[in-house]
Amino acid sequence: MNNDKTIDPSNLTGQPADIAARCPDLKDRLAGLASQRAKDEENIFPLRLKMLRQELNLTQNELAEILGVPMRTYANWEQGRSFPSIERLPHIAAFFDVTVDYLLGVNRDTVNHRVMDQLAILNPEQRKAVELVLVSMKKEAE
Repeated sequence: MNNDKTIDPSNLTGQPADIAARCPDLKDRLAGLASQRAKDEENIFPLRLKMLRQELNLTQNELAEILGVPMRTYANWEQGRSFPSIERLPHIAAFFDVTVDYLLGVNRDTVNHRVMDQLAILNPEQRKAVELVLVSMKKEAE
């Protein structure tokens, strides 16, 4: 291994080994990144997309129309032959009321736990304020 601060390609996390030692609070994040790289071999997006579409009893054609893409494009997404643009992913996630992480298979949960952890430490008055902001944002989006 070289002694400069470049990334050691043999390290599964893609991070210099000393980062974990200097920043122990990153240990879980680095472990998560390593496990995600191990899963990268399987493309979970097509499976999740199909499952979510079927839960809503929609055909591929109907969902393609809703998302504003040609039927062939949508079918290719479900078959893993192509992938939606990064700009389109948040719209797909919002339509299904899941996170982009969930769609991509990065997280098995549909919620962002960091957000939930932050909300959990708020007092009731602060939670109410956040709820009011979120409701007003949702109304503006509609």
